[in-house]
Amino acid sequence: MRIVFLTRFNPNNINDWSGTLYYIYQKLKEKHTIEIIGMEIIGQLELLTRKNFSETIFIPVDRYTINLGKLLSERINSLNCDLLFFGDLLFTPININIPVILFSDMTFEQVKNHYARPNKKNIEPCLHLEKLMLEKAFKIIYSSEWIKEKAMEFYAVDPGKIHVVEFGANIPTPTNYSIDINTDVCRLVFIGKDWNRKGGDKVLKIYKILKQEGFPCTLTIIGSIPEEKPEEDETLIFIPFLDKSRKDNLEQLCDILSKSHFFVLPTNFDAFGIVFCEASAYALPSITANVGGVGQAVIDGKNGYLLPADATANDYAEKIKAVFSDKKNYLKLRQSARNEFETRLNWDVWGERVNKLLEDAVSEWKLQKMIEHE
Repeated sequence: MRIVFLTRFNPNNINDWSGTLYYIYQKLKEKHTIEIIGMEIIGQLELLTRKNFSETIFIPVDRYTINLGKLLSERINSLNCDLLFFGDLLFTPININIPVILFSDMTFEQVKNHYARPNKKNIEPCLHLEKLMLEKAFKIIYSSEWIKEKAMEFYAVDPGKIHVVEFGANIPTPTNYSIDINTDVCRLVFIGKDWNRKGGDKVLKIYKILKQEGFPCTLTIIGSIPEEKPEEDETLIFIPFLDKSRKDNLEQLCDILSKSHFFVLPTNFDAFGIVFCEASAYALPSITANVGGVGQAVIDGKNGYLLPADATANDYAEKIKAVFSDKKNYLKLRQSARNEFETRLNWDVWGERVNKLLEDAVSEWKLQKMIEHE
């Protein structure tokens, strides 16, 4: 099939959206011809609408969105493709003659509550824009049952057109993972750019509690640092940034995952959590909070454990000690985590399921149009 991939970001850049667009694009182009559009007009659009953007969220509204939709519709219709694949509220196409497939891990209604705070005057127009987008979508692919339920609840979306397909790990599939890992010292790892939202302060408290109780452990923090950085020691390491597009940085990240015992993320909110897939790829169990769409990526007792949103640092510390002290079951948990990666949390599985959905959508669309014209 010929597919229009509509995006403001570069799907060839592994650092955009933590690599998710890159892996989606790679999987789609294995089976289809992909026409990428959208990036080339963003610079021009920004010049025209800069004063109309919120300070914290990049979504134009009112006449700019309408005009953009018209321009995009003309371009999409001229490409003679089989379907449109996109997941960006900025682009809500109008009057196109092919099925629209929407993919996302979030809705704007949830974004405004948990991520960037839009200008208040833009909230209602953006909610209206999203409702229009969901209505126009022929099929919707979400990454979690949680966001499916939110879309149905807030926008009354027809559940029949929503499909849930988990994302995969944004790293090469590892072959050097180990189930039977040395358990003399418990090595913890935390990964997150947003220190506050990801629960950075809490993970430091967890580590300090474990050390004070004489529990042998180390903690590696990747991606961010607190405003008041504690003094590093041999068992507390900060790595402010690792660039997956750099071979040495990627190898360093994968080496840490392969040697760790728990990925600890006491997050306040996550829509899904690609990093849970990456941890599972290395048979690394996750200890995290049951918030947002996290429960789709981490299944309690399968590839980690979900704690309540209000769980304390002491609760996390006790869970880590309890799981790690039972060496036999801990190693079984590692095997189970790897199995979760192999069976559902990888891009090959995503590609198989989504490609089938896209093919079925085109067939269904054509049949529907034939019936309408009879």
